[in-house]
Amino acid sequence: MRLSSSSSLQRQQGSMLIVAVFAITALAALGAALMQITWSQSDTTTREVLGTRAWLAANSGTEMAMAQLFPLAKDADNLPEASCSATVITTNFNSAGLTGCSVSVTCNPVGVAPLAQYRIESKGECGSGHLSVVRVQESWARGIVQ
Repeated sequence: MRLSSSSSLQRQQGSMLIVAVFAITALAALGAALMQITWSQSDTTTREVLGTRAWLAANSGTEMAMAQLFPLAKDADNLPEASCSATVITTNFNSAGLTGCSVSVTCNPVGVAPLAQYRIESKGECGSGHLSVVRVQESWARGIVQ
């Protein structure tokens, strides 16, 4: 006995709806996964850039502290004596490249002259909120023994 084509079509009604719902669900899951990958990559790139800027801010803080610790002298025979205080100096940058970054610098003397050494810690910070990156540099300097 052969089934008629109309009864066969009636039994297949709705199967295309199930296939369409499955396809839409699969494409939505794929789209969500791609959005997550894109967001993660963007977040990583942003942190990398902020990390580099924070490192450069910390490096600038170290250079500022060294310039204050060992100022340039006009006369090589009359060098100023190096000195630093343990107070924290904070600077907010507003120049191109370091806008939104800040640096905190501390200088601690270790020992006494003529064997004095100076520990300079510079902490650069860029960004805000969950995208805030901090880099710390530590430098040691020694006074000139005459």
